[in-house]
Amino acid sequence: MYTNASHEDLLHVQVQKRSQLDEQLDKAVTILAERAPLCGRQGILVARRSPRDFTLQLHPDVPYGTIQETQEW
Repeated sequence: MYTNASHEDLLHVQVQKRSQLDEQLDKAVTILAERAPLCGRQGILVARRSPRDFTLQLHPDVPYGTIQETQEW
């Protein structure tokens, strides 16, 4: 499940089952990719906070049209 986190350029994804992960991350990336041209043409940063908890955001340090991943746990 993805949830909006008070900003249009930040989403959280938390899943209970590994089988849900790819689908939910893909949905969140699609949402942000649609917003990117309206939010300063930024790329998407995916931060893994735990095996089942992710934050995705449009980020000025990520080139437009690209996705960068980090692991923060």
